[in-house]
Amino acid sequence: MKIKIYQIVTGLSIVLMTALFLRRFEITIANSSTLPKNLPPTATVLPPSTTATPEIVNPPKPKPTSTPNPPEEISNASSIPPNVEAIGTLRVSNRSEHPVRVALLAKGEAEKSYNKPAHWDFAPGEGGGKGLMLSLPERKLKIKQGDILVVFAQDGSRRYWGPYVAGETASPAWNTKAGEWQLVLSP
Repeated sequence: MKIKIYQIVTGLSIVLMTALFLRRFEITIANSSTLPKNLPPTATVLPPSTTATPEIVNPPKPKPTSTPNPPEEISNASSIPPNVEAIGTLRVSNRSEHPVRVALLAKGEAEKSYNKPAHWDFAPGEGGGKGLMLSLPERKLKIKQGDILVVFAQDGSRRYWGPYVAGETASPAWNTKAGEWQLVLSP
């Protein structure tokens, strides 16, 4: 009789510990038709979550819409010709209605290494037309191909822009005339 009680207690303990362990994970299946239709083309909404780790849901590809013409300085942006190393400063314009944080992970000198991450905060509409040139206190900021940029809204809307990889994604755009990378955040 004692052996059966120990086996039952051990089995229940294992089941309870497994249940507690699995309770820490949340599995979410999202259908793109459940996302709001009025999302901006570059924003992604994270689903509501009761856990501390959010999961990312990508919205469906939006149809192109007409946007106002950017100022002349930013409209000179072009793609980088092959075999050209584009190294320059970074100009950011927050045209959204959200306060945002721009985070940069720059490639290091050694292969497959990265420098210390950096970030800048922007108020809604800050940098508007021409944008603001970013800088670092300890060294000169130079963006090169392969550097990674991500932008997060800081108002609780759970929106983000990016990730952007300089020279590999449409943004930031290289402005040959000014010799700088330009990142424009649209609403």
